[in-house]
Amino acid sequence: MRETLEWAWQNPWMRFLAYLALMVLGFAVLSWVVNGARGALGIVAAAFVFSYVVSPVVAWFEARGLGRALGVAVVFVGMLLILAFSTVLLASMVGQLAQLAAGLPRLLQPLVSWVQGLPDQIGQVELPPVLLEALTQATLNLQDLLAAFTQLLLQALQGVLARGGNLLGFFSFLLGGAFQLLTVITLSIYLLYDLPRVGAAIFKVIPEPFQPTAKELARKADLAFGGYVRGTILGAVANGWVVALAMYLSFGAFQGFGLEVLTQATVLGFLAFVFSFVPVLGVIISAIPALVLALPLGWLAFGVVAFALWLCNQISGFIWPIIMGRTTSLHPVTGIAAVLIGASLMGLGGALLAVPLTAFLKLLYTDYYLRSRFYREG
Repeated sequence: MRETLEWAWQNPWMRFLAYLALMVLGFAVLSWVVNGARGALGIVAAAFVFSYVVSPVVAWFEARGLGRALGVAVVFVGMLLILAFSTVLLASMVGQLAQLAAGLPRLLQPLVSWVQGLPDQIGQVELPPVLLEALTQATLNLQDLLAAFTQLLLQALQGVLARGGNLLGFFSFLLGGAFQLLTVITLSIYLLYDLPRVGAAIFKVIPEPFQPTAKELARKADLAFGGYVRGTILGAVANGWVVALAMYLSFGAFQGFGLEVLTQATVLGFLAFVFSFVPVLGVIISAIPALVLALPLGWLAFGVVAFALWLCNQISGFIWPIIMGRTTSLHPVTGIAAVLIGASLMGLGGALLAVPLTAFLKLLYTDYYLRSRFYREG
């Protein structure tokens, strides 16, 4: 029997079929484990992603001799303060949007009246009835669209605040409950504190001959994905500050530079920061609340706010490629093309993963292919 198996194993097709069967069996077992432990794996993944994103902060404290424990404490205290501040801003935004949603038809009535009286304003130029009716219908459609978007945004923000009354309760809802959130926080604390040892333990699973290559690939992946995360956060922060300053100056010119205008501008800047993480559509979505808030101030204020938002978009479009280029070593054109291709292939997820994946492939291309014997000698 043994001789028969040895003889059969010498056949390359038999080995191929055996390896293929093992791969299929392994994939089936892995799928069964993932489906059965989806909740637990999601908790571990959330804790790991959070720890990975904020680990540079802890490393900064450790490099200055302040200890990882202090860095971990600063990270979580800062996170709680940011959540509390964000909750206050969202609550203020909900109140303002609720007032606007109730009075939106009244606010848009001047636009409807202006379109209906357009022939008298033009004078000698007579508009065809079909064109006038089309303009009126377009204005009414704009009113319905703004009303629907305002209600949708209002319901979304109210839904966030309704989960426990704050953002902490909302994240608890997303993760499946308070226990899951507490588990994620606990795992994040352990991972942040012992991240170097956790990484070393993971590499011990890999056979020793392949460990140097695995560590080199992990370093390149960390450089690509970590650079993308840092670049995205820096770009979002810059966009939030620019929008907040522009909105404070724009609304302050018509309402005065008081505390209420400062709070409103801070809310709009915070929304711009949040929606900066959404490719392409984020800029449009974050601009609509500011335009809606400008409607009660008249069309001059509306135009000023619209111009300020356009200017912010141009500034962000100039700053963002520079930040991403320095953190991911990608040319701005390459980054934009990667986002467009990723969005076309896989939607929003593809757009989010396109830049770090392209940066990782570029590192492999420059460090391996361009230095290979095949590239030099053919």
